Amino acid sequence: MATSAVREAENGGDFLEIIRRETGIKVNVITGDEEARLIYLAVKHSIPFTREPYVIVDIGGGSVEVIVANDKGVMQCWSLKLGTLRLGGDVVTKDPPSEKELKKLENHISKTLRPVLSEIKNLKIKTAIGTSGTILNLVAMAHWAQYNTPIEMRNHYRIEAEQIKHQHEHLIHTDRKDREKIRGLDDQRVDLIIPGSCVFVSLLKKIGIQDVLLCDEAIREGVIYDYLDRNKSKIEMESLVPDIRRRSVLQLARKCGLQEKHMQHVTGLALSLFDQTKFLHKLTGRERDLLEFSSLLHDIGTHINYKKHYRHAYYIVKNSDMNGFEEKEIELIANIVRYQTKSRPKKSHENWIKLSKSDQQLVRVCSAILRLADALDRTRFSVIKGVNVSVQKSKLGNKIVHKIMIDVKAQGDPELEIWTAQKEKDSLEEVFGQEVVILLKRQKKRK
Repeated sequence: MATSAVREAENGGDFLEIIRRETGIKVNVITGDEEARLIYLAVKHSIPFTREPYVIVDIGGGSVEVIVANDKGVMQCWSLKLGTLRLGGDVVTKDPPSEKELKKLENHISKTLRPVLSEIKNLKIKTAIGTSGTILNLVAMAHWAQYNTPIEMRNHYRIEAEQIKHQHEHLIHTDRKDREKIRGLDDQRVDLIIPGSCVFVSLLKKIGIQDVLLCDEAIREGVIYDYLDRNKSKIEMESLVPDIRRRSVLQLARKCGLQEKHMQHVTGLALSLFDQTKFLHKLTGRERDLLEFSSLLHDIGTHINYKKHYRHAYYIVKNSDMNGFEEKEIELIANIVRYQTKSRPKKSHENWIKLSKSDQQLVRVCSAILRLADALDRTRFSVIKGVNVSVQKSKLGNKIVHKIMIDVKAQGDPELEIWTAQKEKDSLEEVFGQEVVILLKRQKKRK
């Protein structure tokens, strides 16, 4: 694919002919609208959209793509001649730029943005999604300035627009030597970052954006997703699992060779236990989703080695590129799979102490439920068909004692499952502060 630079160059055709002649590759020159569509494809596969409209901004060398979209698709898009190379050559000549140049640049940007703003001003968009190097660099610099650390996971990273504006005010008064010292700024963007920053900050101000989400996929990935979309019949996972996050988890599970029947059965048991103990743990649908994804990945550490597989599980989840998840969600899933075996949280565990108290409690509940669910499929033959949870009250002297009764429906010989569950129920007792009693109810085999 070729974009703005080749599209507008007088010798663009000659350039494409040389490529075809010397490499045999035929390059497609795409329009600005097609460029915007491909960027949207990349973003929607990385960021879960809602009904709320977002504005996607991609700042390139020749053009800037502005896309208004929601979970239904692209609502409007524009390809504007505001690329960093174009502005750097036409408007900004001094280093740092003079007040006169900055004013001229601001007027030019405002004039070019006028048709965009007249169309979207009534949508009251509060969140911008930024893609490609210019915006990724701006956010990286702002993060360094505030926290003195690099961004750990760029995709789905959220930052307040005010932080970017503050970084911009510092940036426009720096010369090349000063910019070379700014942490988070790529060496290759030192000369072009100021025009790009002017465009982006102008957009943030004029639209009234409150925060920015980063997306580390853009047009290149959009080209790939476009191919997948046009060849869905060949891509089983794409057609069977439309949800971004669930698809990411299943792809990772299958890549690591997990036993699908076992992981699905354990997941079903875990979710059933979660739903029936909601009156005790008070967790919501978001936490239920995290338990589901953790259950699907609970054996993933065995892909490396069964010995200490819980540690390997944490590492794999943390370092796998799962789309659709916030950094915090990945951290929670990694911790749930880390502590769903005999390993217990300790103050010496760095991954544990950096969690908030509420997140620690979430991990305790979900890992305890997952531990029991896994025990109930010890033989991996789905002998346990379901569970029924109830609470039994009894008197012990003057004190009312509660017991969590778990009726286990089984078909076949569940002795090993029951024995394992009895050993593993203590974590659930610890979380809920009540005794757990496991009772067996055999199901008759159908003739």
